[in-house]
Amino acid sequence: MKQLTSYVSRTVLSAMLLVLLLLLGLELVFSFIGELEDVKGGYTASEALIYILLTGPGRAYEMLPIAALIGGIAGLGMLAGASELTVMRAAGVSIGRIVWWVLRPAMVLVVAGLLLGQFVVPHTEKMAETRRALALGQNYLAGWLNSYWHREGDQLLRIGTVEPDGPLHDLVFFRYSADGHLLENSRAETARYREGQWQLLNVRETLFQPDGTATVAVTPERSWDSRLTPEFLRLVTMDPEYLSLSNLYFYAHYMKTQGLDSGAYFLEFWKKALAPLATISMVLIACSFIFGALRSVSMGLRILAGVMAGLLFRYGQDFLGYASLVYDFSPVAAAGLPIVVCLLIGGVAIARVK
Repeated sequence: MKQLTSYVSRTVLSAMLLVLLLLLGLELVFSFIGELEDVKGGYTASEALIYILLTGPGRAYEMLPIAALIGGIAGLGMLAGASELTVMRAAGVSIGRIVWWVLRPAMVLVVAGLLLGQFVVPHTEKMAETRRALALGQNYLAGWLNSYWHREGDQLLRIGTVEPDGPLHDLVFFRYSADGHLLENSRAETARYREGQWQLLNVRETLFQPDGTATVAVTPERSWDSRLTPEFLRLVTMDPEYLSLSNLYFYAHYMKTQGLDSGAYFLEFWKKALAPLATISMVLIACSFIFGALRSVSMGLRILAGVMAGLLFRYGQDFLGYASLVYDFSPVAAAGLPIVVCLLIGGVAIARVK
């Protein structure tokens, strides 16, 4: 039985990896052709190729559920075409056990996806965008911000320039009362992060009194307690989809505690957090195609049905995600509803097989 388990899992995993390579290869080729339209000056065809290759891990991460679906159909289809599944069933192997054997290689993809999303994709995407921008002459550096506005409690802040891994320049603070009256306006030439705290340099502070008068104080250096760290400022420059799961969690909660719009970050967090369930749901759909209503059709039609199911899942999750941002409903529901639907459809279809 151990050899049979290894054989089925190895066959399905090989099919999943082959499908992933084919899908990724097609995606990279077409993306490279599209990128050639932007080739000019220092952004040569070789730079465009490097940019596309650096975005490869992110594209592979997004394709894992669909690769699991189509690869599962292809791997089980090969076993069914050679009547090996029939022999297994005749030998007393239950469908549940075969499904478990198929889920095992899918879990390998799940672990690979988690590692890609947490440790690889954020760095490769940052490198890709930096190289592309510099080649196009845009003087872009990851972590560089200009005219960044931020709110923290009753204080509104404008930062003129944020240097990557460096100081902040031209800071302007506005502090308001509960009824919206301006209480304080402060300006600082520079802010440096030292030992877990910001130090403001050359501070000019204006306090507004209830009688309409104002007092001005100038100090060479002052501490500034804030949860806004250099790490958080670096996260602002990256799209939520390219952030790691841990960074998404911490930054989304930070924005929520400050009363800022954190919907896009929470949505992307739940998409990534539920990605393992998404892959499992795709595997159940694949098994239902082999053992369920599509077991008598050709391999080509099963794969076509798998592609359509994968696209419906992807577009359904994207549609609900955008709808959650517009209509302000739970991002957990937006990310999880398509997964639950696929789990139910796949599970019920397999359970009905005799």
